[in-house]
Amino acid sequence: MEAQIQLVAVMPALDEEGSIGAVIADCFAMGVDQVIIGDNGSTDNTAAVARAAGAVVVDAPVRGYGAACQAALAAVPPSAKAVVFCDADGADDLTRMRDIVDPVLAGCADLVIGSRAHDPAARRALSWPQRTGNMVSAILMRLLYRVAVTDLGPFRCVSTEALARLAMEDPNFGWTAEMQVKAYRLSMRVREVAVEPRERTAGVSKISGNWHAVFRAGWAIITTILKYHRCELRLAPPAPEHGAA
Repeated sequence: MEAQIQLVAVMPALDEEGSIGAVIADCFAMGVDQVIIGDNGSTDNTAAVARAAGAVVVDAPVRGYGAACQAALAAVPPSAKAVVFCDADGADDLTRMRDIVDPVLAGCADLVIGSRAHDPAARRALSWPQRTGNMVSAILMRLLYRVAVTDLGPFRCVSTEALARLAMEDPNFGWTAEMQVKAYRLSMRVREVAVEPRERTAGVSKISGNWHAVFRAGWAIITTILKYHRCELRLAPPAPEHGAA
């Protein structure tokens, strides 16, 4: 009998053929059971490289970070207990994978976020718009949601039960903020783990250096944080307890 898949890595990807193979290999080396790629319309060999590295590739024709994540999530097997999100560009500190996923798999946390704000190297690996955006977003979340938070880092792990309850909706750059603020609103157990920010290993950033993209991403994040502060949450019901009628 094949072992059930418990830990799945989900990666949105757009033209990342130069880095995605190594990222997938690192995920498997750190104990991930399955890697699912949400291919967001790549025109290079991203899909072929990902499949060759052992990943499942799901077509995500609707452009957007959140849309690519949602497409990949549709392929997560029912046996999975947790999903770890990371980027395909090699910029995430995957050496801290176990520190991020183990608390979720052990049932000690619902959401664990890799925070790049604790490392001085952030000044080298993150552009100043990224640093500024993270700082403003973290301050806004602290003020509105009364939580200790320092980053919106994409490297994060969430239990599948919590993810189902969050009923994620944002198709674009508000995805990570939506996940966090909904978790805060629901009083979920959220932790941060310090990770080392790194520069992408290949390819070109879809945001950095593009002021239009920087503005759109920042606006999406800020409006998402504000939107979910007071609005009624449309959430999936919690899963029934084992043995419940």
